[in-house]
Formats: sequence, C-alpha cells, structure tokens
Amino acid sequence: MSALQSIPFSMVAVWIIIAGVALLIEAITTGLSSIWFTAGGFVAAIAAALNAPIPVQVVLFLVVSIALMLLVRPLAKKKVTGEITPTNADSLIGRRLVVIEEVNNREKTGKAKVGDIDWTLRSVNGTVIPEGGIVVVKDIEGTKLLVVSEAEAAAEA
Repeated sequence: MSALQSIPFSMVAVWIIIAGVALLIEAITTGLSSIWFTAGGFVAAIAAALNAPIPVQVVLFLVVSIALMLLVRPLAKKKVTGEITPTNADSLIGRRLVVIEEVNNREKTGKAKVGDIDWTLRSVNGTVIPEGGIVVVKDIEGTKLLVVSEAEAAAEA
C-alpha cells in the first residue's frame, strides 16, 4: 500500500478548498480572473461526491473552468467594466467661456460662470488671461477647469 493510499482524505473537500481559494483570489483581485475555477471546483466536488474517478473529476474541473472562461468571461467583462459614462462636467471640455476673473495661476485666480455655477479656471500653459477674455476648456482637474485662450486654441487647430 502506498503512502498516499494510507492518508484518509476526501476529494470533495479538496475540490471545495480549490473552489474556495479561487473565490478568495477573485475577491482580492476583482478582475474576473479566477471565478471560473470556483465553478469548476464545485462541479468537480459534485463529481467526487458521486464517487467519480479522480481523472473524471480533473477533466470536469478543467472543462467547466475553461468553458466558462472562454464563453462567459467576454460577456461578464463587458458588463462589469462597461462604457465610461461622461459626467455633466465632461461636457464642458471644448466649450468656450467668458472669463469673469483674470486667470493667473501664480495668483491662483480665475473664474468663469457656467449656468449658475462659478468654476475656478487655471491656464494650461500658465498664460495670464484677462477678465472678459474668451477661453476654451481643455480638461478638468478636480473642481478646476484647465483652459487656454481662444487665440491659443485656434493656433492649435
């Protein structure tokens, strides 16, 4: 009798542990990388509980895990990551605004009104833009609109 045969163990327990470890890894990484092995482990555990031979359990584990990964992962990944939905603030990028307070990065000044909201402006390249000047929004950083003068925006185009 070999040493392996003398150690009492349950393949059901082995497969449940494998499934649990895969689930734990999935919970830590949240990248849809190992959830498939959790399902494969549970299918193999059921096969073990039904006294299927170990090679059959291994094949079921591999087939179920790989099949789920290949067939379901692309759909699940698309659902989980989805499309990036622009916010209302994102709609300001490219918009022209009238400066209501001089834009001066050194002095930390600069404002424009969008609807009823005053936005803080910062010049992308440090240019001072006078009150009444027209700016084009290039980006948003937190609660600040990063802008260039209309002339600079035209030169870029």
